[in-house]
Amino acid sequence: MAAVRDDHEALISELLLLADAVLDRVEGTVQQFVAATGDASAHTAPDTATGSTAPGDAEAATTPNGCAWCPLCAAAALVRGENHELVSRLASKLAALIALLRKFLAQFLPSTGGVPPEPTPDPPTRDRPAFEPISVNLRT
Repeated sequence: MAAVRDDHEALISELLLLADAVLDRVEGTVQQFVAATGDASAHTAPDTATGSTAPGDAEAATTPNGCAWCPLCAAAALVRGENHELVSRLASKLAALIALLRKFLAQFLPSTGGVPPEPTPDPPTRDRPAFEPISVNLRT
């Protein structure tokens, strides 16, 4: 039973290291978008009456290059290399999510520099011999 627990712990530590590596890759891309677009909150002022910047707001509904909330316009602006409000908002939210995931992973990653501890090998316990001859009958 201890072998199964050790296998599960090894799998979990490897998955945590994989998640950390994925976050390293994604974080660089997200930081590029955040740096390229600047602060997303500067693009849209909230409605003074409701505090909302929803797609129905008259001032926030359009940008000079198209609508502000349409994913199709955001994808087109992204392909053209332009800044789009939706892309900048998503990038800033994704950066916050990555920071939260990093904090969560820091609680569970081993503190040995990210290298999982080597599992101790189980002592060999065999009830039968390592080699068992079998008979094979070939029919032609």
